[in-house]
Amino acid sequence: MKGFAFALISAFLWGIAPLFDKLAISDSKVLPVPANIVRCAGALITLLFLAAVTKEWNFSAINAEKIILLVIAGAIAGGLAMVTYYKALSTLGAGKTVPLTSIYPLITVIFSAVILGEKVNLPKTLLGTALIVCGIVLVMR
Repeated sequence: MKGFAFALISAFLWGIAPLFDKLAISDSKVLPVPANIVRCAGALITLLFLAAVTKEWNFSAINAEKIILLVIAGAIAGGLAMVTYYKALSTLGAGKTVPLTSIYPLITVIFSAVILGEKVNLPKTLLGTALIVCGIVLVMR
C-alpha cells in the first residue's frame, strides 16, 4: 500500500509540473536547453535537501558501472528528452504534449523485453497498446 501511495504522489507531481514548465517557457525567448538547466538546478536543490533530511548520503553501492548507467539515463531522460519535451510543450501545449509523451511505458515494456529479457504478457500488452493509441488519437483531435 505504501508503494501505491508513493506512485500516486509521483503521478500528481508529474501531473502539475508541466503547468510550471509551460508557464516558464511560454515566452518564445526562453530556449529549451537553458530552461532545462534551471529546472535541473531546482531538482538538485530539492535532492540535496531530501538527502539531508532523510540522511541518505551513502553512495557506497554506486560503483563505476552504476555511475555510467545513471549518467547515461540522466543524459537521455534529463537532457535529451527534456529538451524535446520543451520543444513539444511550446508548440503543442501541456494538454497535448503530456498525454502524447505518456506513451513511454509502452516503449519501456518493449525494450525491457528485448534488452533485459523480462517476461511480457502479450495479450495484456497488446490490449494496453491499443488503449494507449486510442487515447492519443482522442487527445490529439
